[in-house]
Amino acid sequence: MLYGNIEIRKIAEKRCKGYYDLEKKEIVPCRTYTDMTSSQYCQCRECQTKSGFDLCLGCNGSICRTNSDAARKFCNEEHYVYLAYFANDKFKVGTAASYRKYERLLEQGALYSIFLAQAPNGRIARQIESSISDLGIASRVNSTYKMNNFVIDKEQEEIDRMLLKKYEYILSQIGGTSKKFLIRPQYNNFTNISEKVRKSLIEESIQLDLFGGLGEPEHKAYEKIAKPEIVFGEIKAVVGSLMLIQNNGIYSVVNMKNLEGWLVDFRKKEIGEKVDGSFNKSER
Repeated sequence: MLYGNIEIRKIAEKRCKGYYDLEKKEIVPCRTYTDMTSSQYCQCRECQTKSGFDLCLGCNGSICRTNSDAARKFCNEEHYVYLAYFANDKFKVGTAASYRKYERLLEQGALYSIFLAQAPNGRIARQIESSISDLGIASRVNSTYKMNNFVIDKEQEEIDRMLLKKYEYILSQIGGTSKKFLIRPQYNNFTNISEKVRKSLIEESIQLDLFGGLGEPEHKAYEKIAKPEIVFGEIKAVVGSLMLIQNNGIYSVVNMKNLEGWLVDFRKKEIGEKVDGSFNKSER
């Protein structure tokens, strides 16, 4: 669980972040620690190829384009299809490998969701995802939307009803072989997800409490920092790649994904601990 005060200052140097090994199921550092400072990307070509996913982006399950044996093996594992709820009644359909289905929800910042289909492999899961997307349900929610709509001010019971209603709509509309893989909805929220994996979120009864729990309109106001140079304040929550911090009574939502690969000066202090201005160099 993240808490306390944090200060991060970006240094003008970026290195390859490495890749996720599909067989070992772990992150592997870049072999050459490639300099990516002048690139818009945070991963070198070698690591991108080793990840095995470079030809899988945009896959709808119709034709397999990858030339990676590791990616094919991964795709042949059991997958789930989820329906996630985001603020202002935005729904997103997506897929996740069975062994890391909860981690996938956390990565997406999906605080409320259901698993609605269980498929024997990723290809079928992608086909189901595509069929549901054809019904008008988004398959992507970008960081800009998540930052602009960070606060969810509905109670969980209402969100659960909305997810069930959307599920019933999908069940009535989806056809073909996809329908037979639909399952009884498995509900998830940010508290029980974090309990099943690791303490990645500050746990609160409802998400509005992240802003003090007072329910007053002014406590919903926050600054949006898409490309941070300095991150400073008290950590209130981490939702996907977004970090909510408070500094001198002002809330800010910071997109930490844009620090991937950059070297940083990093300091973290516990609440109440004296800030002495010292830094420990690390990298993200």
